[in-house]
Amino acid sequence: MRERGRFNAPLRRMSQPLLETRDLTVRFGGHVAVDSVSCGFRAGELTAIVGPNGAGKTTYFNLISGQVRATAGRVLLAGQDITRAGAAERTARGIGRAFQLTNLFPDLTVLENVRLAVQARRGCGFTLLRRAADLSGLAAAARNIVTRVRLDRVETARVSELSHGDQRKLEVAMLIALDPAVYMFDEPTAGMSMDEAPRVLDLIAALQADRTRCILLVEHKLDVIRTLADRIVVLHNGRVAADGPPAEVMESDVVQEAYMGRGLDVA
Repeated sequence: MRERGRFNAPLRRMSQPLLETRDLTVRFGGHVAVDSVSCGFRAGELTAIVGPNGAGKTTYFNLISGQVRATAGRVLLAGQDITRAGAAERTARGIGRAFQLTNLFPDLTVLENVRLAVQARRGCGFTLLRRAADLSGLAAAARNIVTRVRLDRVETARVSELSHGDQRKLEVAMLIALDPAVYMFDEPTAGMSMDEAPRVLDLIAALQADRTRCILLVEHKLDVIRTLADRIVVLHNGRVAADGPPAEVMESDVVQEAYMGRGLDVA
């Protein structure tokens, strides 16, 4: 049964963009941070959004997820215009966002954080009248996700006690619990050690195997982009400077001349 406000992935026309921006623009005073960006993102595709600092990558993400309201242009999800929808409504409709800085409940345990996301996904509020079977079902679903992201060893630990890498894994777990149509990751390996980063990238790669969803990834590290991306969109001064398969975009003049030397980290 289709849930209210969400989109049933198997019924989507896969040839059409799952997520689309049309002439998306935002101005802050006299500065145009994102300038008429039109891109379509299809199910089964992981797109890396790259470019130098100040190119408009995170602002573009904020426009898509609803943290920033557009000055002009449109955002469409499965063909439906969500431009006027706020961040909470976009989450309910199927846009899941992980932030560069973790957005978790530090005083709750790992399992409690994930259970809250499961409850939100199922539309379950807090009430003393809920049946014990319902509550145990939520806990079981949360525990399955915690195990999936390999955090079962710390499921009873408070988030504030976790390493940075485990916190990022928990963010992925909470996104999985929300079951979005669109996964958005803003520099998921930022601040991670050499040991921690591959674990989070493995989780994203596992999500990529679900060809009914699309993934957007803001990233600076070329090795991450080469490993995961099906497509690269390069932003520069708020505009699309290049868009295509990784091999073509990496070798394009605009990337070689403008970004390889200063905009993207080689490590």
